[in-house]
Amino acid sequence: MIELIVFDIDGVITDGSVIIDSNGNEQKQINLKDIDAIFELYRRGYKLAAITGEDTEIVNYFEKRFPWEHFYRGNKTKKETMKQIEQGTGINRRSICYIGDGKYDVEPLTYAGLGICPANAIDKAKNAADIILQNDGGKGCLWELISILEKYDDEENTHNYFYQRLEEHTNIFKRLASDQELIHTVMEVSDRLIDIFRQRGALYLFGNGGSAADAQHIATEFVSRFYKERPGLNAEALSVNTSTLTAVGNDYGYERVFVRQLEAKAHKGDMVIGITTSGTSKNVLEALRYAGKNGIVSVLLMGGHENPELGDTAEYIIKIPSLITPRIQEAHIFIGHVIAEYVEHSIFAENRY
Repeated sequence: MIELIVFDIDGVITDGSVIIDSNGNEQKQINLKDIDAIFELYRRGYKLAAITGEDTEIVNYFEKRFPWEHFYRGNKTKKETMKQIEQGTGINRRSICYIGDGKYDVEPLTYAGLGICPANAIDKAKNAADIILQNDGGKGCLWELISILEKYDDEENTHNYFYQRLEEHTNIFKRLASDQELIHTVMEVSDRLIDIFRQRGALYLFGNGGSAADAQHIATEFVSRFYKERPGLNAEALSVNTSTLTAVGNDYGYERVFVRQLEAKAHKGDMVIGITTSGTSKNVLEALRYAGKNGIVSVLLMGGHENPELGDTAEYIIKIPSLITPRIQEAHIFIGHVIAEYVEHSIFAENRY
């Protein structure tokens, strides 16, 4: 539950523009709705603080105009100031909402339990924020903040459930963004796949349950198109239809369902991508082992589960840092989209296919 709201001023409470009169005096523009919103948040019991990198005469107005618990001016080390506020008030950062729009706001947006930015914030601030408002700074965006906090703090409100799931999703993708080893692996797999397609090789994807649907989705991005009008690429999701599952399962065992299909289709130099959230699906792992023994490039997409039996199951293992099945699957689709888009762009931008 949010207890403290920390504001940047310029670009949030003001619209970020500067008006200079004939005498060279600086003026800022502020929306009356945003003034009302700040006082409404105060009336609702939220503690308020402001951290601004500016230290001009006009900052005096903002310091005196609103009921701040804490006010910091000329301060560009905002994350450290947030920590000071946290220690001084005893309010855990998970209960702090920060709203900002610029380069000095990126760290506090990430540090706060809830990071929010206006619609016209810089891209780095948008990437760091949990929620991007629909209105620009100084254009009534703080009334949106009131509505969001009402639902965010009300555990009985269905919107709160949405925000919780969104927070799970956002946290995973922020961890992906900081995992340089994972990023390197994804792009190395993409480069390998480009070479395979140029040599008229094929890509085979497979998984169980929801991961089977993910395999079909990703394969279709290659066969159809991502953005460009171009020839289809040789990608296929292995079958999980009832006839295949029962026939192969009865004759050879369920763990051989994907192996048998690879025996029939795949050749040395092709690539396979096995998808499993748990990392324990026997038919997926057996197919990856088969690929490795037969000169087929093998890639495992999985969740953050530990499985000591994985060993050298696949040449490449891409682990999503989560144990939550739907969030893992969301990240799998994202990675599949990154690979498909990059491959399409690289091959057909150069017209070398």
